[in-house]
Amino acid sequence: MGYIELNKKSFFNNLDYFSNICGREKLSIALKDNAYGHGILEVASMCKEYGVEHTFVKNIKEANLIKKFDFKSILVLYDIPKKYNKNIIISINSIKDIKKIPKNSKVELKIDTGMNRNGIYKSQIDLALELIEKYNLILNGVFTHFCCADEDNGITLKQMKLFDNIVFDIKSKTDKNFRVHCANSHGVFKVDMKKYDLARIGIGAYGYLDRDETRFLKPILKLYAKKITTKKVKKDETIGYGSDAFIVKKDMIVSNYDIGYGDGFLRVGDIKQARVSTKNKKILGRVSMDSFTIESKKNKICVFKNVNSLAKIHNTINYEILTTLSPYLKRYIKG
Repeated sequence: MGYIELNKKSFFNNLDYFSNICGREKLSIALKDNAYGHGILEVASMCKEYGVEHTFVKNIKEANLIKKFDFKSILVLYDIPKKYNKNIIISINSIKDIKKIPKNSKVELKIDTGMNRNGIYKSQIDLALELIEKYNLILNGVFTHFCCADEDNGITLKQMKLFDNIVFDIKSKTDKNFRVHCANSHGVFKVDMKKYDLARIGIGAYGYLDRDETRFLKPILKLYAKKITTKKVKKDETIGYGSDAFIVKKDMIVSNYDIGYGDGFLRVGDIKQARVSTKNKKILGRVSMDSFTIESKKNKICVFKNVNSLAKIHNTINYEILTTLSPYLKRYIKG
């Protein structure tokens, strides 16, 4: 069956890059959404080997999957457990969250500094601190999220200044020690990381970032497909679904490979653009749920090793292509 290959050397290269900016001890790696489609268990194991101490995930299920790696901290962004768990930290996304969190839990207060998605406002700080105390929760951290750190404007600086002021206010109202963080992969280039305790590195760890400075980053994921069948097709015959999707212009030998949109390799609207990485081979006809066809006899081909070109064809972002990859695809670590 088709599979995913993860290059550990490239992953460590990317972590080295951000370590040089932030310090290895400040790296917090995104393992949410199945590690951006790369495979949460596989990436967690590589993180542990590298020496990453901090991670963040989407929900309790993901947190439980990686507990065995004994990270120093696992921050859960969008879920609340039903019972106390000493190994995870719960994000407070709203005032209502606070009374739902099991007592004695470690929590981190998310501050909405302008994204207007999740988090509490400056005006709610006093109430939040009061409720954290009332419900016997442990304030482990305070953080925010930048809405456009990948853009060249003054919004990130504005968010950072507001966040810094709020952190100063919180510190004046409590004697508790807590960590402070705000930067994502792009954000580390916009803020002074000496002021903060963590850098939440997401897509950059996986080798993608739209900055000239990060040309040294290397995508770590390759998608492979294995041959199902090989056929001789004749001129004027068709391949795949649809009588007009692909009409054979000459006799040719083609093979069908076992990756399709059911695996996360999406159909392309304009099938003339659809290609795979192996010798830039054109996909003949439409991608099916479980397979696609190209002119080849190879037993195995690389479908893609860099999703940026594919994202452009689909008019989307690399995040979406990666996170769409099926969790049922086997992941292997190379190196």
